[in-house]
Amino acid sequence: MQYDFNRILDRTRERSKTWDFRTLRPGQLPMNGAETHFACPVPVREAVQAVAEWEVYGYPYFTEDFSNAAASWMQRRHGWDCNPRWVEFVSGIVPGIAFAVQAVSQPGDKILINTPAYDPFRSMVEANDRVLTESPLVIGEDGVFFDWEDMERRFSDPLTKAFILCDPHNPTGKNCTEAELCRISRLSEKYGVLVIVDEVHADFVFYGRHISYPTVSDWARNNSVVVINPSKTFNVAGFRTGAVIVPNEELRAYINKKILAVKGISRTITGVAAFEACYDGRCDDYADQVCAYIYDNEQYLAAFLKERIPEIRLIRPDACFVCWLDCRGLGFTEQSQLMEFFTNAGVLVTSGEEFDRTGMGEGFVRMAYGFPRSQLKEALERLAAAAKEIRK
Repeated sequence: MQYDFNRILDRTRERSKTWDFRTLRPGQLPMNGAETHFACPVPVREAVQAVAEWEVYGYPYFTEDFSNAAASWMQRRHGWDCNPRWVEFVSGIVPGIAFAVQAVSQPGDKILINTPAYDPFRSMVEANDRVLTESPLVIGEDGVFFDWEDMERRFSDPLTKAFILCDPHNPTGKNCTEAELCRISRLSEKYGVLVIVDEVHADFVFYGRHISYPTVSDWARNNSVVVINPSKTFNVAGFRTGAVIVPNEELRAYINKKILAVKGISRTITGVAAFEACYDGRCDDYADQVCAYIYDNEQYLAAFLKERIPEIRLIRPDACFVCWLDCRGLGFTEQSQLMEFFTNAGVLVTSGEEFDRTGMGEGFVRMAYGFPRSQLKEALERLAAAAKEIRK
């Protein structure tokens, strides 16, 4: 099936958090939310409509279709010989990570993340009475890299029990190389730190290929947790349906105990139908096409900024449909001034301060570009006009 990603949707008909008419200014383009703005795959809509036609929406029974779909996706798309027995339902990426954190640590223990970081990682760690330890990524002209000396120092802390690896990384779009993943595995083994991997952006990789962390070594497979969700690839975040994959049987039992403690096994009938349609092979054509379209958007964005707004530097993403923009060339001395620049241009983005609390996020913003090309072009033209004004 051929999908039309140039079609502009009227999203005022839904309760879209990104397109919330109560907070958006008239005509403002919301490029802050980490979602695409394309219609969902036809098989997903058909699967949900089939459930909607039931006359009773009662308690569902569980089948193996859910875990089989997840394992099949990882096998087909990411080369991981994933066993369906390793797959458990969770209501999203962050809940899945939270259950893993609870299973391997106690209040007061440290959980490591890289910064800039998706802020819900930070708030989840703190809400569970764990202590956040942060290793800043090195962001330069040649890309985004780990500070290995700092990483080892934090891994070696006896209080560090888990490392949350966002791969591909939100917000920079970094996609880890096999060598980097192997080095993380060695640190994990040396210091006994669990690696929890958020792979929600794994289907959007433009340069190189995505490598699932558990495939790089026996240690990595047996001492890791991978959390997946079709929400980004297929624009189905509202179903709140994801999966946690845990090859280690003992660790999986610990995590399941935490899930059962809050009755987190309860699946939604529409969410499961959508999840299975996304991952069981019915939507592979959509995944291929949307990734190609997003890549073309990235190419257009990079060329536009370089030619028309050189004051804004794109940290070239290896993956994802969000990007990290270095806006310090615009010359603002306060982050509030930078955000006002975007707001006045009619483009809503996310402040870099939401991803880094140490001050390193100042001068940066995260911008999503999973839009129909005409909307992306409109947003960039607005920014180009605003930049032209401040040059005067």
